[in-house]
Amino acid sequence: MKLRKPSMPPASYIVTVVLAAVFLVLGNRVAGGKLFPEEEGTELIRARTLAVVSVERDNYSQDDDSLVMTTVTFDAKALEGPRKGMTLRCRQEIDNVYGLALPQVKARDVVLLDVQKAGDGPSAYVLVDFVRTAPLILLGVLFAVLLVLSGRKKGADTLLSFVFSILSIFLVLVPALLSGHNIYLWSLLICVYIVVTNLLIVQGASSKSLCAALGCLGGVLCAGLIMLLVNRPMHITGLIEEDSIFLKAMGIDIRATVFCMILIGSVGALMDVAMDIAAALKELRQGRPGITGKELMRAGLNIGQDLIGTMANTLVLAYIGESMGLLLVMIHYSPSAAYMVNREMIAVAILQCLAGCLSVLAVVPLTSFFCSLFYTSKPPKTVEY
Repeated sequence: MKLRKPSMPPASYIVTVVLAAVFLVLGNRVAGGKLFPEEEGTELIRARTLAVVSVERDNYSQDDDSLVMTTVTFDAKALEGPRKGMTLRCRQEIDNVYGLALPQVKARDVVLLDVQKAGDGPSAYVLVDFVRTAPLILLGVLFAVLLVLSGRKKGADTLLSFVFSILSIFLVLVPALLSGHNIYLWSLLICVYIVVTNLLIVQGASSKSLCAALGCLGGVLCAGLIMLLVNRPMHITGLIEEDSIFLKAMGIDIRATVFCMILIGSVGALMDVAMDIAAALKELRQGRPGITGKELMRAGLNIGQDLIGTMANTLVLAYIGESMGLLLVMIHYSPSAAYMVNREMIAVAILQCLAGCLSVLAVVPLTSFFCSLFYTSKPPKTVEY
């Protein structure tokens, strides 16, 4: 039996991957370069706890409340840097004035230490947080392996497009926002990049990808337009959480960040709906070569009716799940439902959900229209099953 040689990827695939990588490099430079600024004098190292040496508790009062400061002294082995392999005497301070204080360190915990230098004297090592990257890396590797095993080449392409999407946000969009660039423009640019890169890598250059991309981008523009239209009537300021105050102090247009949230949060669902319709209508065109553009459009709208119901539920439940903690706090501390809904943080969450659902409604007819236009422009290719 002859072994079949693996086929080379098409030129469009290679060009897409190269251009996607070039965009990330150039986009990162234009956006502002480094994601995390280096703070002078700050040094953090990873270490593994060997043993807890002592635990001391000091009582003190603040505003007539009796509080406890717990100081945990422990030994840890440095895992990186010039101190790698050395045993360090460290401390952890736990103040019960903070309701979300870190749990007490135990042996074999991997922790992040802040190296506090004191002139010519010995450095002090203070626990900052626990290192949580190991389980995340294991889950990420498991996801990648299962995706490739189940989807083979399609799974590998999906993984590659997923990596490009994540990198575009953290290497281009976030630095651009932190550098003071136009948030509206860069949000739209990243959405276009995600849609085009994903569809070309996973589906290849075809009329199906073109129709899905045009329909999806139309939905993205619809979501952005909704935000711009309701911006003034809803008196959106962008102060939807405590972090917004810090963003405002950094000179970032916090109102525009809401626009960015809506676009980035909806582009994935819109791309899913657009591709489902484009793929279904492509198969319908192949099975019925004589179908007219009007019939194809009607079929796309019928298919979209089923997709709208499930996708709207997906968006609503995803946004509710994401805001569950905030929702519980608002319900507990709000005197009425009207007061809670009119709080800007809740109103923006509802706006994000409704804008996503309305943009899904726009994607269905847009994608169906482009499919009826491009699929019927030339005779379909015969497919042998």
